[in-house]
Amino acid sequence: MGRTARSKSKQSSAGNKSQTSTKSRELAAFLFLTVILAPAVAIAVVGGYGFSIWMYQLIAGPPGAP
Repeated sequence: MGRTARSKSKQSSAGNKSQTSTKSRELAAFLFLTVILAPAVAIAVVGGYGFSIWMYQLIAGPPGAP
């Protein structure tokens, strides 16, 4: 019985390390998404939209009365 208790305590400490590792990786992924990826995607979308309007106006002319 003592042997079983020891193996369970080893498993629970390994589980805690695994859970801590998972939490730290999840935090790192969240920070990467919110600090780097989301702003980069927003800038790319707005820049792409502006570029498409610019290219359209080069072909069709500026907006306004003819």
